[in-house]
Amino acid sequence: MRVDVALVPQEIEGKNFEHITAIVIDVLRASTCIANAIANGCDGVIPTVSVEEAMDISRAYSRDDYLLCGERKNEKIDGFDLGNSPLEFTGDRVEGKKLIMTTTNGTRAIRTAKTAPSVIIGGLWNMSACCELAVTLGRDILIICAGQNGRFAMEDAVCSGGFAEKLGALTNSGIEETDGCRTVRLLYEAFRDRLGEALSQSAHGRNLIDAGFGEDVKVAARIDCVDVVPVFHEGHIVAMDISRSAGVHA
Repeated sequence: MRVDVALVPQEIEGKNFEHITAIVIDVLRASTCIANAIANGCDGVIPTVSVEEAMDISRAYSRDDYLLCGERKNEKIDGFDLGNSPLEFTGDRVEGKKLIMTTTNGTRAIRTAKTAPSVIIGGLWNMSACCELAVTLGRDILIICAGQNGRFAMEDAVCSGGFAEKLGALTNSGIEETDGCRTVRLLYEAFRDRLGEALSQSAHGRNLIDAGFGEDVKVAARIDCVDVVPVFHEGHIVAMDISRSAGVHA
């Protein structure tokens, strides 16, 4: 099983995903929001690439059935119900609701991988569950870092390194690592015991802290808070299996 890492989504533009399991990571903050929303019983997430697309899709639903979620420049979009803070996606807000989401980096990266037979949405919150499913599927794995505005993001690289280490452990080191995979695994090893520091020291982490979202950065560094595997299929993100744990709140 070959494990590769794309440090920015542009690396995989035009790629043939026919025999690949894709794992998309945007630890700050879309992946973490989606994991908590799925764990807290939402009726799936529709990732969109623009505010206009999100608004267009919402017109197909009754207003009581959906929530518009997303951010631009870290802040909740005007007129939307929720922003992009994982702490907003509580059971009393999202249970039974369809979430229509657009974020600067994460939802766009998810859509980039849409032709893969399996697209998993992963973060530190659900790392073990995602890796277990990916190994079970038996295909080569491509971990896609959402990055930040088309550039390398340290927090996604550190998280992908945790995935690489976990995949190796699950297969008794039976994976073939590319240079990208090996590099992020070594980065994760350097920060394994101080993930909160790694996320808060990243450029995006610092921006979020400065914007008043320091708690988001702190909670996104938690490992295996929920046992759900969100998968992107036919335009919707849904849970592969029923969660065995409740969503985590502040």
